[in-house]
Amino acid sequence: MRRAIFSVCAGLAAGLLMVAAQPAQAINVEIQGAPAGVTAGQEFTVDIVVTGIIDEIIAAWDIDVAFDSALLSNASVTINSDPFGSGEDEPIFEAFLEDGLTDAFLVSFLGDDDIRALQCPGDVCGPSLILATLGFTAIADGVPVISLANWGVFNDIKCANNQQCYPVPEPGSLALLGLGMLGMGLARRRRNA
Repeated sequence: MRRAIFSVCAGLAAGLLMVAAQPAQAINVEIQGAPAGVTAGQEFTVDIVVTGIIDEIIAAWDIDVAFDSALLSNASVTINSDPFGSGEDEPIFEAFLEDGLTDAFLVSFLGDDDIRALQCPGDVCGPSLILATLGFTAIADGVPVISLANWGVFNDIKCANNQQCYPVPEPGSLALLGLGMLGMGLARRRRNA
């Protein structure tokens, strides 16, 4: 029994170390175009952009954008639907505008090959892709802080085969977790021996 537990711990640790050895994908999600300062009544837009794309497609996304509701109010959300389908294959898109938060998501109904044809013409993906444009109105003078929030299980970017590709766990964190589990297995084995 003890050997079985040790084997499971060691196998899990080795698996995590192998995953950690894989390079993390280079894509990143950014907010671009926020002004350095705003005055009451000023309207402006920012783009939600995926950058660092090498050969990956984006099949779906779910974002939360947080901002100071004492300084800004939501005005609009416009999606970039062209790279995700149109007509009968138009993607599902929804946005919820709340005080201090814009929650938006998009899911494409196209298969990976059709999405690749739209996002990577000639099988060459562009280095960036605009997901959506958010509009804001300043309700006071100040410095707007607009940031992506709540990344994880529900807010992410899905790539080919509907697999989460951002955020990507840091390889170093996975390696430390694997080493910790291996150490626990060895300690348990030594204590029970």
